[in-house]
Amino acid sequence: MIEGGPFGTTCARVGCMPSKLLIAAAEAVHQIERAPGFGVHPAGKATINGREVMARVKRERDRFVGFVLEGVDSIPAADKIQGYARFIDDNTLQVDEHTRIVAQRIVIATGSRPSWPAPWNDLGDRLIVNDDVFNWDDLPQSVAVFGPGVIGLELGQALHRLGVATKVFGVGGAVGPLTDSVVREYAAKTLGEEFYLDPDVKVDIMQREGDKVFIRYQDLHGQTQEMMVDYVLAATGRRPNVEQTGIGKYHSGAGCQRRATGRSLNHANQRAAYFHRR
Repeated sequence: MIEGGPFGTTCARVGCMPSKLLIAAAEAVHQIERAPGFGVHPAGKATINGREVMARVKRERDRFVGFVLEGVDSIPAADKIQGYARFIDDNTLQVDEHTRIVAQRIVIATGSRPSWPAPWNDLGDRLIVNDDVFNWDDLPQSVAVFGPGVIGLELGQALHRLGVATKVFGVGGAVGPLTDSVVREYAAKTLGEEFYLDPDVKVDIMQREGDKVFIRYQDLHGQTQEMMVDYVLAATGRRPNVEQTGIGKYHSGAGCQRRATGRSLNHANQRAAYFHRR
């Protein structure tokens, strides 16, 4: 097993596990709000302490990572190599400058990283990805989520339920992984009844102003709207971490298997342009 970064897995550190912890807090609030429909009437409105919410998310996240690390520690040291591997031929890996490995079969599980349109880099630290959310010490007041895929929708809904002013934007009408047009439209309508969701927005301007981001966009009714948010959360796709592996050089022919979707292993997710669409 070769690992270039910290052990612990994307899932446990910045993926499924911390996101479900945040969702669990949001679901607790949601159930309190729905309780009167079951004849249960909580005394007063629920108070959300953002610092306590995030403290629990990070505490439990770290505990989950600890379980993974225990498993890693149980693997014999001879079977673990620290460093970044690259192909130097079809069956040989060079790990940094210290180890060379020859194998008949090589499993590539290098994961992926968030990607976003390059102009958004001008937003500086006001531009965040899902990894950043789980390191917050407190909940912000407002967030614009770009990308109504699975990650964008679940985080957008959770933040909304936790009292964060949240709007979710997309391009092209996609909603989650749904491909059936009737189901997709119904999902957009249902989710839109809870929080603002525009799967096909036109953004005229998005720029940083101080410690905020100014956004001018056309709403669902074609009216120009302006908003200021604390953060822009980019959930616009992920890019495979294969650039430094050399796989394209040595496995570009028949030896490079494709996924069931037909995409090659080093296929980069499509990134949508949110600016000045006509």
